[in-house]
Amino acid sequence: MKRILTLCTLICTFVANIYAHELPKMFAHRGCWSKIVPENSIPAVGRAAQHGYMGIELDVRLTKDGKMVIMHDKWLNRTCRNASDYSKLTEKVEVKNVTFKELRKNYVLASPNPEYRMQIPTLEEILKECKKHNIVPMLHSKYVESYRLAQKIMGDNWICFTNNVEGMKECRKFSKCLILYGIRPHNADLAFELLPQLGGKVGVSSMQREALTRERIAKFRSLGYEVQASIYRSPREVYAVRDGVTMILSDYNLMPNPDNNPAKVVTLDTQTLAQGQTLRIDADRKVKDGGCAIEIEFEGTIEIALDKDKIYSLHSNGSHCDRIGMRYINRKGYVMLHGIEESKIKSAKVYFYEF
Repeated sequence: MKRILTLCTLICTFVANIYAHELPKMFAHRGCWSKIVPENSIPAVGRAAQHGYMGIELDVRLTKDGKMVIMHDKWLNRTCRNASDYSKLTEKVEVKNVTFKELRKNYVLASPNPEYRMQIPTLEEILKECKKHNIVPMLHSKYVESYRLAQKIMGDNWICFTNNVEGMKECRKFSKCLILYGIRPHNADLAFELLPQLGGKVGVSSMQREALTRERIAKFRSLGYEVQASIYRSPREVYAVRDGVTMILSDYNLMPNPDNNPAKVVTLDTQTLAQGQTLRIDADRKVKDGGCAIEIEFEGTIEIALDKDKIYSLHSNGSHCDRIGMRYINRKGYVMLHGIEESKIKSAKVYFYEF
């Protein structure tokens, strides 16, 4: 039995290593928002297309009179302001306690730029914007009526993302869309029983790496299922790519992609990075809306910094290619490599984007 388990582990590791060389499909969490562009807004859809994302994740809520709108929180206070004078909301305002008319009349999305202080969008409005930009909407919703509307507007080109089993089963009755089952460590293996019952295009998503272990990812993928790492913190998204996830849902992450028309590409030849040595590559100029990314194969232990907050301490035996990237606004991007121990850079490319 021990030999069989060891063999299964080796097979899963081998499969995961093969998959880790593929680029995962990228989805922007709550749309491609920024300090200026509000989350879950109409402009966040077009910006996602501009940045090369395949799709966006959307949160559906109901107003008091049953209108489906796009809003992550139960309350308006974090993301909205009073429409009359742009003042902050002093009392808690819950979406389900206001009518749609009140919502559109009294509140706007918060932004330092008055141009983006717009009304909270309906599900229908944002779905039509997705279709316009060929962006795949991922509906994080428990409402079957939202699935029906997505099917009406998008055909099968949308994603049902939920942990509501009955909702997923109902969705499959009228749609061939991809269905992602939200899992946690305690119910991850239940997906192997549930997904075959749903049939068609299916997969799993989790915010917890403990649910998406390397072995479990390999098993899901061997069965033809999609596997999404959802809102992983740095540097866990790097390990998720190493482990072979097929999709990444992120607030900031970019994949190095020549098809995104990079403004600058720097290729690093094979070289040794001594312990304590730092190598920095800078963009040519500050940009209002940009991004940077690196794809690198190395042996040893190095630290990769994309800014003061996105710092990755990684060890590699050189058997895989790591891909790290982020979007940013109003700054000059850089990528910095620092040798934690003497390491060998086998190959690397650094990309800078201007969107």
